[in-house]
Amino acid sequence: MKRRALLGALAAGPATRPALAQPRWPDRPVRLVIPFAPGGSNDVIARALAEKLQASFGQPFVAENRAGAGGQIGAQYVAAQPPDGHTLLVASLSVISTATAQPGAPDPAQSFVAVARLASAALVVAAAPDLPASTIAELMALARTRPLRFGSAGPGTINHFAGVLLGQVAGVEMEHVPYRGLGPATLDLLAGRIDLIIGSPPALGAPLKAGQLRLLATTGPVRAPHFPATPTVREAGLPFEVAFWWGILAPRGTPPMVREALEAAIGTALADAAFSRFFAAEGAEAAFLPGAAFQQLLVAESVRWRQVAASAGLTVN
Repeated sequence: MKRRALLGALAAGPATRPALAQPRWPDRPVRLVIPFAPGGSNDVIARALAEKLQASFGQPFVAENRAGAGGQIGAQYVAAQPPDGHTLLVASLSVISTATAQPGAPDPAQSFVAVARLASAALVVAAAPDLPASTIAELMALARTRPLRFGSAGPGTINHFAGVLLGQVAGVEMEHVPYRGLGPATLDLLAGRIDLIIGSPPALGAPLKAGQLRLLATTGPVRAPHFPATPTVREAGLPFEVAFWWGILAPRGTPPMVREALEAAIGTALADAAFSRFFAAEGAEAAFLPGAAFQQLLVAESVRWRQVAASAGLTVN
């Protein structure tokens, strides 16, 4: 009887065999690598997200800053890690733009696989408090009398690219002044040492919220919900539009099971009204985009900013 039972089980095929256990993920702490300095928008968002993911998966999600080279030090570090889901990149649009301007830098759309977009925001054109311009039209008129000095978080960041692009579409001269992060750039803007910054609301932080900076315009296709009285650059008659975003990327080759689990957990976190209010307080919007659609956005952004870099002869070493 035992022999017949064994033969019957074998003849029944794989359907009756016990399924192989799937490897558990995560089985140890997960690192969320932030490729910029502490205090920036990537850092603020990463630390809020880490708490949500830790609650979802029961393992620590640890935020780790690896700044430098406009985000490329952190990005290339993550790209070289084992694709096991235990090291992730908290990316923003600046990670794409710096890669397009650095000779030999790997294409993020090829080095990473998209997990999910977290949030988006229109950039803001913020001027020094005493700058004699209160609109984009007045700013461009001033630029025709002297070069405008604009600050950035570093060469190749989206602040740099946005200033270059604004100068191109307006036909005016813009002088780039790079900093090691938008924090010191904002301090110099408040002191009047530079004329403007085109940056994300979370990165400009308290001075923007307190009205210490002169807000001239936003860069979205329509007026930003957090700044309804502020016109867009396009309303001023210039064909200029930049939408900033933040998202999670994983090294190429990360298993679908891991990506799907993360995507689902991020979607749940972003649906939480309290988390949405967190983004709103920072001048951004929760804007979940699943991995496949986010991957398409990565490709499109790489193409766009590579073209801007080429047309401006922009390279970053």
